[in-house]
Formats: sequence, structure tokens, C-alpha cells
Amino acid sequence: MRPNGGEFCMKNKFTRRQVLQTGSAVAASTLVGNLFSPAFAASAGSKSLIIRSNRTIVSTDPGYMIGGFEMVLQFACLARLSSYTDGDGWGWKPSMFVNSIEQPDASTIKFELNKGIIWYDGETHEAISELNAEDVKYSLERMKVAEWKDKAVALDHVEITGSHSGTIHLNAPFAPIWYTWLCDGTGAIMCKKAIEAAGGKFTGMFDHYCGPYRVKEWVQKQSYSLELNPNWNGPKPHITDVKFVIIDDEKTAEIAYEAGEVDITHISTDTLARYQKDGPPDNTVVKAYPSTAWMWMGMNTDHPKLQDIRIRRAIQHAVDVETILDAAFAGISPRSRGIVAPGIVGHRTETKFEKPDLDAARALMAESGVSNLSLELKTMNNTARMAASTIIQANLAEIGINVDVIPVDAGPFWNLGLESQGDEWKDLQLYIHQYLDSPDPSQSSQWFISDQVGVWNWERWKDPEFDELYHKGLTETNEEKRSQMYVRMQEIMEDTGAYVWITHQPQGLMYKDNLHASIQPTGWLWYLDRYKWM
Repeated sequence: MRPNGGEFCMKNKFTRRQVLQTGSAVAASTLVGNLFSPAFAASAGSKSLIIRSNRTIVSTDPGYMIGGFEMVLQFACLARLSSYTDGDGWGWKPSMFVNSIEQPDASTIKFELNKGIIWYDGETHEAISELNAEDVKYSLERMKVAEWKDKAVALDHVEITGSHSGTIHLNAPFAPIWYTWLCDGTGAIMCKKAIEAAGGKFTGMFDHYCGPYRVKEWVQKQSYSLELNPNWNGPKPHITDVKFVIIDDEKTAEIAYEAGEVDITHISTDTLARYQKDGPPDNTVVKAYPSTAWMWMGMNTDHPKLQDIRIRRAIQHAVDVETILDAAFAGISPRSRGIVAPGIVGHRTETKFEKPDLDAARALMAESGVSNLSLELKTMNNTARMAASTIIQANLAEIGINVDVIPVDAGPFWNLGLESQGDEWKDLQLYIHQYLDSPDPSQSSQWFISDQVGVWNWERWKDPEFDELYHKGLTETNEEKRSQMYVRMQEIMEDTGAYVWITHQPQGLMYKDNLHASIQPTGWLWYLDRYKWM
């Protein structure tokens, strides 16, 4: 990877905080008419593609990433054992890096890699080594101690049976292994030699590749681009150049699309509703996809102002979720009643707070003995979440709580609850948050076990029953029993008083009508090698 105009190059070392804090998108006035660099504009043609990315790249390390567009890069440049299929439903198939992969029993997966796939240095493009079984063993086993270690909770070890073959041994049957790990970004296979040379982990962009694409340029805060790997001996992608332009605000992205500056972008819920009613822009496909994401307002139970559960429950009673859905999400976003999305095992269909109950809320506040309470509500600075925050502000004013809404850029927002990034978590009070994960309830629940306090469990509660059910759910193969477990886990979460469930926001997407886009059932754009212009 080469530096550009004095910006950060791939080999530079940055902390996660430093990269996040530089992650604000370029303003709309800068974007429109200025997205093409001269070099990319010169190469732009029928085989080039410009994609809007929603934030800066933090880390493409599968064990330490946030997820999202980092995974698009992993799928394009790194190896893997299996891949998601195309279509409206979830399926998997052997990847183009394997000659074979099979699961002869519930605790064993056997694989054989294709020979002759070479790892290259991302800066010099010199050969490092051949993709082999050692890379698979190293990549999968390091996940057991990574931030995403719960993806590998059932892994015992990887046995190498030949230079390009091996057996994955599980310590117990693991129902969601294909869809939540091996096909996921966390299942990416990396070059053992390169990662060990980097000290065992890295931030920013990976410095090696073996897949159909390689990184061409990375300009922090602005863009990153891919080009074909000239040494790739598998199926050749139709798209030769891909540029990702970083625009964190959906409204700004929509302006950029309408100005012809990007070819494909996710869109806001109210724009999706408008296009569904009035029709899309000319020469444009607009689609809506159900999402595995869940959005909620969380409460830091360790903060002195929120340690009294009566105050937290008063807040749960006071917030008018239906008004939020109508005003902030154009009435088309389904209501959430937990962390498991519709259509997934363990989806919850009712909550204890279906309608606002101001009398109950005021009674709880009176019982707590707290008056003139002031709280901060932090949220990413986008249209829908700011609108939701304003409604919550008005709701809580009715029970005597003054709320100060504080917008935060997408990059710094992800630091707020992390102990590893300083002491900001101590000041965190209320916040609107959203997570997205693989289509299995084990993945949405993994962030709230006791080990995640100080990492991604920003509400900071612990519950032995929740932890026990989480681990049982990983090995339970009876779907009805699994569903009961995950419904109960969401009841436990709600009973902490730390959650106001808001929505499973659908993914709205628009793209040029002469583009064949490979899109996953939840609206994500994982596989660039399957795209083509028609």
C-alpha cells in the first residue's frame, strides 16, 4: 500500500482510538463533484465501480474489527473456507480457495485447499508464501483469544493432515458455525507469516493478499480502492477497479448518488419510504431488505445517576417507541422487542413496555426520591437517530427528566463504552446504539455476556442465568428449545431496566439499473467478484 498526498499509508501503526477519531466523512459540499481522483477518473469505465462506505476503516483484522465494510475488503483480498450463497435466503457453499470441504459429523469439518494460491506483500507485491493448512490453523485458532472469540467458542483445535489439508475439531456440536463464523468475516484466513511479522495483530488495512483483488490506495477519512490481483488464477471478476468513498451520513450519500458520484449506496429509511411511494430516480433500482440489526436506547447501569433501577424502569415506561417509528423511521421500520430480528430463532413478539405509561413512570420517579434529574443522551449524528433522540427528550421531560442530546460522529461514537479507550465510559449515561450480526441469535446475544462488560456490553450488567443460557444455546440443536432460551435471555436484558428497544431498521439500497449487484439477504454487499455491469 502506498501513501497518498501525505495521508496515512498501510504500514503506519495507529491505535484504534486515533483511527476512529479521524473518521468523520467529508462534507457534502466537498463530495459532490470532487469524488474522483484524477488517477481513478482516468481508469473509470465500464469495468469500474464506486461504492459509498459509511465510515473510516478501523481494522481489517478479523479478530479485532468492528465489521461491515472491513468484511467486504476481507472477502475481496483474503482467503476463506466457505462463502455465503447469493439469493434471498441464507446458504453456504465451498469457497473458491478450497478443493473440498465437508462436515462428516457434528464435531468435525475436513478441508483441502487448492494448490498454487500465493500470498503477496501489500506494498511491494512480492511473494510471501503459498496459502497452506498452517495459515488455516493459525487464523482459526487465534480467534479463540481475539475480541470476537465467541465466534470460535466451540473450536477445540485444527489438525493439519497435509500441506493443504486439515480437520477442524469442535469441542461440542456448534449449530451456527457455517453462517456465523466460517462464512463470516471472522472466518477469513490470513497469512501466518505476515501476521506474526506484524506482532500477532494489526490495526488499519491488512498488508498482504491472495484473493481476486488487492488494495490499490487507502486515503484515511476519504476513500480506499481495490484493483485486480494480476496473479489470481481463479475466476476473474468483471469489475476491475473498485473505489469506496467514505460518507457517514446517508443524506449526503443520497446527494452524491443523485449527482452521479457513486454507483451504489445504502439510503435512509425516510428516503426509502419516499421512493417506494413516488418511484425511484431515473435508471435506478431501489430495494428494501430485512435486517438482522437491532437498535435500542441503552443506559449505563454503573453511572451514579442510573444505578437506581427505579429510574431506569421509569425511563422504559416513558419512551413512546411507536412515535419514534412514525417520526424518525417513516412508519416503515418494524418495532424491536429485543435483540433477535424477525425470521430468526428466538425472535420476541412482545415486551413489558408496549405503550407509554406516564403514571407508572412518575410513580417510580417519586419512589426513587430523585427530582430535577438531568441526563445526557449521546447518538450518532444522523437524521433518524437525532429525530429519535428529540422524541425521547420530549418523552422524558414529561416525567421530570431533562435530557441533553449530544450528537457524536460515527468514528468517536464507537469508543464511548470501551474501557480500553480511556475513561469516557464512566461519563456515558444514555445512548442510542445499533448492532448488526450474523443471522443466528447466538451472535446478537454474545455481546451481552459478563465477559463483554467494558467491551461491547456498554450497559455493564452481569447475570449468571444469561451467561449459562448463552453457552447452552450454542450447542442446543432443537430449534424450539433454542428459541425459548433466547426469548428468556431477552427478558433478562429487559428486566435490567437498561434497554428501550426501538427497531430492526430495514436496509434501503439504491444502485444503477445496469449493475448486476450481489447483495446478501440483509442488504450487504459482500462479494465484489460477483458484480458486473450489464
